[in-house]
Amino acid sequence: MGAAFAGIRLYLLSPSPYQLRCDTVNDVNSVTRRTIRPPGGPAAGARTALRDTPDVSLVADRVLESVPRVMRRIRRAMRADVAGQPGTTVPQLRALVYVRRHPGCSLSAMAEHLGMTPPACSGLAERLVRAGWLERTVDPQERRRVQLRLTAEGMERVGQASMRARAWLIDGLAALTPADLDAVAGTLDLLERVTAEGDPA
Repeated sequence: MGAAFAGIRLYLLSPSPYQLRCDTVNDVNSVTRRTIRPPGGPAAGARTALRDTPDVSLVADRVLESVPRVMRRIRRAMRADVAGQPGTTVPQLRALVYVRRHPGCSLSAMAEHLGMTPPACSGLAERLVRAGWLERTVDPQERRRVQLRLTAEGMERVGQASMRARAWLIDGLAALTPADLDAVAGTLDLLERVTAEGDPA
């Protein structure tokens, strides 16, 4: 591959280690040829190539910074006030979403997922029961175990919150080009694949 300008032709001989051949055209019968290598030899060429490769630790830092920030915005959209009714708090919403995914779960399982102590989670569950969004039943197989399920109103509450978040995301994504949308989808696929390997959960 070569490029010519101002009487000079450049040819890429090797990308790793990086080498160029520079032909200086003096006239039709005279060409001065020299090879350009990074100072420091092959090791310097390798360092040049590395500079063009994203640092894995920097990418990890970006993921740790960006994902929680995006999730905060999604949760803010989910708990927004609707028709003058107060929005759902973050702990309430997380509890309702967890129970929807795990109907019949125990109080201890929900407490572990939310990172709460059992007494604090019990108080949260009690408030959700009083609000009419959650119901507690006794496990027929283990009388001392309480099972948690969403009521019809609780299912509706979570569904409305999810639709608000989805509408907010669609509104933002609609401003992207098709190429950008493909890039977002591809990035999410890669992130899902990477985080699925050795999932600590």
